[in-house]
Amino acid sequence: MTGKQKSLSGKAKKIKLVILDVDGVMTDGGIILDNKGNEYKCFHVRDGHGIKMLQHAGCSVAVITGRSSKVVERRAGELGITDVYQKCLNKHDAYTKLIKK
Repeated sequence: MTGKQKSLSGKAKKIKLVILDVDGVMTDGGIILDNKGNEYKCFHVRDGHGIKMLQHAGCSVAVITGRSSKVVERRAGELGITDVYQKCLNKHDAYTKLIKK
């Protein structure tokens, strides 16, 4: 491992929290709405695996999103993400709560 790689690895080990949005970050950006009011999102399994790897390495993961969706609650639950802030028009407020926590 080169000195540059060691330096980057050391910096990465200091990360304690990763905060993600949902649409276009945890999904492909598409939102499907049906005539009955149901909402569908497409999550990629590799993103979920990456989140689990982060958690296994000791990094917490949180979600802050402007929309509100039951499917986000479900996916977060499947991934063990407990800090989920939905319908956040001001994401900075949720961010501040997370940092204080």
